[in-house]
Amino acid sequence: MTGKTHLIVSTGVTLSVMQFMGQGITLASAAIAVISSLLPDIDEPNSLLMQKTMPKKLLNFIKLFFAAAGIGFIAYCYLQSFYTPYSYGAGALLIIMCLVNQRLFRQILMILLGGLLLYVGAEAGPWWGTAGALIMVCALLPHRGLTHSLYGVVMWGGLLYYASIRLGVTLWIAGTLSYTLHLLCDMLTKQGIHPLPPLKWKLAVPLMSTGKFSGFLVESVCITLAFVMLWNAFVVPMGLVTYSWWEQVKAVWSSV
Repeated sequence: MTGKTHLIVSTGVTLSVMQFMGQGITLASAAIAVISSLLPDIDEPNSLLMQKTMPKKLLNFIKLFFAAAGIGFIAYCYLQSFYTPYSYGAGALLIIMCLVNQRLFRQILMILLGGLLLYVGAEAGPWWGTAGALIMVCALLPHRGLTHSLYGVVMWGGLLYYASIRLGVTLWIAGTLSYTLHLLCDMLTKQGIHPLPPLKWKLAVPLMSTGKFSGFLVESVCITLAFVMLWNAFVVPMGLVTYSWWEQVKAVWSSV
């Protein structure tokens, strides 16, 4: 499924279910539901999540920065005779990084970001290091690997559960449910998901192929169902409350 469909379906169904369950929906839980609806695709550098967090304009700016840093470093090494000629290789590497395609460049940035979080985790705490390690792993794994498995659900749900305890805000229900719905939607494709890698066991209900008419049809049905749930979860109760208020107003007016 496309990223937009995942965003609408997973977020919409999650918030509707939470409303039906009587769970308080806060801005934080809604934001977690949105993030979790796209998070499994963090292993795909060109996914909607990565395009929004690392847009082309930002990538182009970083590329220019790396190119300038590479040229400046080479010039510095030349003038100061700083470990020449070997230091030229480091500067050339920074320049070469700017010539790769957007997908590969996003992978490189994910690895660098993961390494930075690992370094920060040595002082700030293990959770930063864990997040850094996972980002680096996701950058190297094939699409629909670890993040599209039960391991991904457990790790993300566990992290949110820990955060919920520390912050005193219920986040794990919204995050775990939205993340799981993403995987269930991907089960509808021919590729399916492998819930327990490295086992080759696959869960797939091959109803659609993304980009084809079958994909358009299935995605349209899923989006429609999500909006129906949202309508019944939020709009209908608001209408009933408004009707109740109106009846009370009429009762008071008639008694005057």
